[in-house]
Amino acid sequence: MAALCKVVSSLRCGARFRHSRLIRISFSSDSSSEQPPAVRTSSEQPPAVRTSSGFAAAFDLQSELRREAESAASGGSGSSSGHEETFASLLRRSPLIQMGPAKDKVVVGRIFHVVQDDLYIDFGGKFHCVCRRPEHGEQLQRGSRVRLRLQDLELTSRFLGAITDTTLLEAQAVLLGPLESKEGRENQK
Repeated sequence: MAALCKVVSSLRCGARFRHSRLIRISFSSDSSSEQPPAVRTSSEQPPAVRTSSGFAAAFDLQSELRREAESAASGGSGSSSGHEETFASLLRRSPLIQMGPAKDKVVVGRIFHVVQDDLYIDFGGKFHCVCRRPEHGEQLQRGSRVRLRLQDLELTSRFLGAITDTTLLEAQAVLLGPLESKEGRENQK
C-alpha cells in the first residue's frame, strides 16, 4: 500500500501531460516511433528519460523491495542462499509424524458436544472421538479437558465385496478421566 501511495504522489508531483497526449503515450508501445521529436512539447520528457507510471512503476518498486528483502534475508542468516526445504523434510519434522503410531498414546482432548451419556471429544486429530460418560462423571461438561488413550485415529472397515474402505468419520479412544489441574493436585496433598 505504501508503494502505491509513493507511485501516486510521484505522479501528482511529476510533469503534467495534456490529457490527449497522456492517453496516446499510455497505449503506445514506443512513442518515439509514432511521432517525430519536433511534435513533442516542452513539458514532455524524451522516452529514454521518461519515468514509468501506473502498473510499471508499481511493479518496478515491488521488484526492488523484493530484491532488498531477499538480500537482507540471505545476508542475515547463516544458511546458504536459494536453499528451500522439501515437502518430505517438512513432513518428517511435523508433530503428527514425530508422534509415531497413535495406538496407546495418551492425549488431552476437550469435550465440545454432549448428547445424553455420549461425550464428543476433540483431541486435535483428523476426526473427533465419541466416549461414554463414566458413572460418576457429572463434572464432565462441555468445555472440560479430559485425558484419552487412543486406539485408532480413524474407524474404517471394508465391507464384503467392497473395493474401498468405509469410514465412520470418528476416532476410537478410551476416556481415562478429567485432566487434573494444578489446584486439584495441591488440594489432594
